[in-house]
Amino acid sequence: MPFTEPALRPPQEAHSLLLRATQGCSYNDCHFCYVSRGYPFMAATGEQMERELESLIPFFPSDTSIYLTGSNPFTLSTEKLKEYISVLRKHLPHFSQLSMQSRIDDISKKSSNELTELRKLGLSHLYIGTENGNDDVLKLMNKGYTASEAIEQLGRLDAAGITYTTFYIIGMGGRGAGKASGEATARMFNQVHPTRITTTGMTVFPNTPLADMAARGEFDEASEREKIEELQTFLKALSIDTFYDGIHYLNPLNYRFSNTDTEAKRAVLEDMEEVLRSCSDEELELMVSRHFKQSL
Repeated sequence: MPFTEPALRPPQEAHSLLLRATQGCSYNDCHFCYVSRGYPFMAATGEQMERELESLIPFFPSDTSIYLTGSNPFTLSTEKLKEYISVLRKHLPHFSQLSMQSRIDDISKKSSNELTELRKLGLSHLYIGTENGNDDVLKLMNKGYTASEAIEQLGRLDAAGITYTTFYIIGMGGRGAGKASGEATARMFNQVHPTRITTTGMTVFPNTPLADMAARGEFDEASEREKIEELQTFLKALSIDTFYDGIHYLNPLNYRFSNTDTEAKRAVLEDMEEVLRSCSDEELELMVSRHFKQSL
């Protein structure tokens, strides 16, 4: 059966060679997610990947980075991932980086020896939808794991030498949950070592369980002011050496800086404070257009 889901990638993989690995999501039960709904989970065969790779090789340097597309290819068995890597090494023995997306529970399925083996073979980076460090919010959105489980599994990646980018959805807990979420998410990340933390503002997309929850009055979307205040709380409490990347069309404010650059971080926090002080709630609501979601 051919893949029908559009191939997506993180912005950081704009110049990477993209290869289809999976379509759909092996979990597909997060209440807020619309990305893979309607697409059955399936994985490419080694032969399919090889044919696609052969057609793309002429357009990329021999040391290109490679991104395997799909919502969570890391859920595949170690043997399957080794098969993919063997294909890549056969045709591009000097690729510079191999990355893909993963859920937290995909990591837990692999032993520490398997993680180390995959790293030695060239699997070097994962993109992980941690989303939030507040257990109440994770449960509300049916993420399928707790913050402590995320800390444990990210720590195992640290030990294996696999780097990772984590995702944080601001406003995921809805109205009134921002401060607790900002503090809890910073507390979670401060115990591990993400190379990059990216954020996006919570949006209720149609045809999702979250849209049904909102219609029933079970989810009250946070205001843009609350989202900014949550991010402010998070950044103030974040203390690790990482890169914060908040450039996203669903963020009310867009910043990008190294968390060890104290002057850059100070300037960002001052700017956020000024925005909150000088802008009315109505003006803040206009910072992000979320009305498009009704027509998707």
